[in-house]
Amino acid sequence: MDTALITFLLELAIKFSGLPSMAVEQLPSFERVSRAEMHHTVCPESQADHGCAGIMAVFDTERNRILYLDTLDLEKPADNSFLLHEIVHALQYRQHGTAIYADCAALLATEQQAYAAQNAYLRREGVFMRVGEVLRYTTCAPPAGTVAAHANDTRGSARVSVAGSLTQAAGP
Repeated sequence: MDTALITFLLELAIKFSGLPSMAVEQLPSFERVSRAEMHHTVCPESQADHGCAGIMAVFDTERNRILYLDTLDLEKPADNSFLLHEIVHALQYRQHGTAIYADCAALLATEQQAYAAQNAYLRREGVFMRVGEVLRYTTCAPPAGTVAAHANDTRGSARVSVAGSLTQAAGP
């Protein structure tokens, strides 16, 4: 792994997320993996690739590592932005521990912060690409015993709540 690239991405992850800094040596290890390895690690029970299809990188808290697809060209900001996103997760985990995954609202806030930093980086690099837009249409399930709300946004996408998960349904 290119230490200069990781140092650069760490500095920008700190800047764009507002999270406390950490030394590059304290970051998780970075491991390049195939799509099959990613699927096996992230979605081992799933026979279909639906849950893993869009995953480009992941922060594995159990093994303190960031896995990224071997198809990413790390010379390109659009591709290395996924590492920046996962570095933000490492910074979040260092500051808040498992609380970042405590419940749906915490997970949603965690992802929003990481996507905001990734998009700020993409803008800085002049890349016309935005990630994480689906979070705008994602809601947490209401507390047990309440009825889930269903509302349409201006583009006809339905916001759907399912107990214990983040969901988004596309419009017609």
